Amino acid sequence: MAFSRRSLLGRGALLVASGFLAPSFITRTAMALDSRSGLATTSANANSNLILVVLQLSGGNDGINTVIPFGDPQYSTLRPTLGFAATDVLHLSDSVGLNPNLAKLKALYDQGKVAVIQGVGYPNPNRSHFRSMDIWHSAHPESFERSGWLGRYIAACQCAQDNSLPAISVGDQLNTLFWTDTTLVPAVASLGAFSFLTDTKYKNDRTFQMQTMQNIYNQAGNWSNYETLIRRGTQQALSASDELQKVAATYQTPVQYPQNNALAAQLKLVAQVINGNLGTRLFSVAMGGYDTHANQKPTQDKNLGQLGDALDAFMQDLANIGQQDNVVIMTFSEFGRRVKQNGSSGTDHGTAEPMFVMGNKVQGGLYGSYPSLSDLDNNGDLKFNADFRSVYAGMLKDVVGTDPSAILGGTFPPIDVLRA
Repeated sequence: MAFSRRSLLGRGALLVASGFLAPSFITRTAMALDSRSGLATTSANANSNLILVVLQLSGGNDGINTVIPFGDPQYSTLRPTLGFAATDVLHLSDSVGLNPNLAKLKALYDQGKVAVIQGVGYPNPNRSHFRSMDIWHSAHPESFERSGWLGRYIAACQCAQDNSLPAISVGDQLNTLFWTDTTLVPAVASLGAFSFLTDTKYKNDRTFQMQTMQNIYNQAGNWSNYETLIRRGTQQALSASDELQKVAATYQTPVQYPQNNALAAQLKLVAQVINGNLGTRLFSVAMGGYDTHANQKPTQDKNLGQLGDALDAFMQDLANIGQQDNVVIMTFSEFGRRVKQNGSSGTDHGTAEPMFVMGNKVQGGLYGSYPSLSDLDNNGDLKFNADFRSVYAGMLKDVVGTDPSAILGGTFPPIDVLRA
């Protein structure tokens, strides 16, 4: 039976390129295969079984109204209408506290499960959304690097050789923190959609069609690097699709995730995969809407409320499936915002920001010192106190279980936030 082009396309996951059937995330990889990074192979710590979930707050979250320096008199002076009163702030110390919409995150903090790393940034900060996000994804502020920091880890550890799902980028597009010329990481918007779509005219022949596809890509022959990558990627995509469909069918949870909350839906997907014990140890999720040049307060307040609600539900679900001790969540945004509010009741692109790291294994509390609101740079922005690559180094060393310097291309003192 001849297959139509439509019958060979996976729903949202597969496409025909260069004469071969290939997952879309593999096609982009194959096109860049001729310029490998040359990173030396490293070995993951065999004793490390922790899972890392990277949560991206896209748009440039205003860190000053997230972790609020209410004790600094300059705060109310520079933000006369955007600033929060000290009595409204959820106090973490006598001078710093959380946005009042982060009550559920504050509850996790009070349980010792949230580390707040203050004033994170990098030298010569870039205020372009695209370039700064590239810097956070690549961990290379000084140069233009295509590969992502976690992609380099996956390529170096050869994780994909033994596991078709070493990492998952939750969403319609691959998060480039997973990108390398040879990394094979699927972008999964939903478990139901990540499936191989066979010809609906021949519903009873699905098994036959799937087996035929496997046979095509298992054929021996003299394959080029491009063709080998496409073959391997397609085989992994088919295997991953089957595994994820089984996970979707078996997962049940009593946890009520908040409705109309896109981040909550993404985190629920992560919990489903973790519950399926597929060996996936790296996830990325993302939440947009943080570019608040005008009318910031209602927008950011809503976003932070949804952030706290989603994380609270996810933490409950991890406890429900018995994985509460095995997962660490790290948040970041491409930059913070300008200290002084603008004329549109918003804030413009800035620099340093707080990062949250949370989980049962985390030693909660405040890390580092809050940047001065009086000693600003020439643009009126905060001067960073902690390099984001030191946060990454801590995650690579303590969560992922690998040598950070090999991945980051240099030595950065790890910021250790996990309990010994």
